[in-house]
Amino acid sequence: MESVLTEPKTQIVIEEHVILRGVSWKTYEQLMKEHKDQSAPRFIYNNGNLEIYVPSQKHEKKAEFLADIVKSIAEEREIEILSLRSTTFKKDSTQKGVEPDGSFYLQSYDKVFGMEKIDLEQFPPDLVIEIDIFSPSINRFPIYAEFKVPEIWRYADDEVKVHLFDGKDYIESNESRALPKITGELLTRWLAESETTKRSAWLKNLRDWERS
Repeated sequence: MESVLTEPKTQIVIEEHVILRGVSWKTYEQLMKEHKDQSAPRFIYNNGNLEIYVPSQKHEKKAEFLADIVKSIAEEREIEILSLRSTTFKKDSTQKGVEPDGSFYLQSYDKVFGMEKIDLEQFPPDLVIEIDIFSPSINRFPIYAEFKVPEIWRYADDEVKVHLFDGKDYIESNESRALPKITGELLTRWLAESETTKRSAWLKNLRDWERS
């Protein structure tokens, strides 16, 4: 980590969250290599800016519950699903990299079924989850746009919003495309309920909603 801290021009530190400016792509790749197959820290890179953070308990809980929602609704609808969790998106040609808090194949499941290693540029996940606890942080959307990820669920400021890719940018939407009828309002409510309802009862409520 010392080689990284001597290179940047500026940095912003918030608890276990650091943004470094003026970092080379080579340094980012070396960090990724050194932390291969580790769940923390996580790295986001875009245009010389490097974000390094260790997910907090709150961060991980929100990501886990949103993933539970995806899996439960998909199961109720008998939709095949493949989760790549926080797999690394890295594009050398544009020097962008990100590790989402969740990534899922739903509509594209058949295209990647049986693949030992999925080419994310050719077969991006249908849905990505992003938990943004910190501010400021690097905007991940331009990175996902490079991979043409169709949909992002982003949690920030105690609210979940659904964003759909229009071929150029991400536009906020009232409803999910990957899981129709699921709205940002529903996701926000369910996530809040996960804090006050035991998990088994909470999951039952999700399934009851879907069956109704």
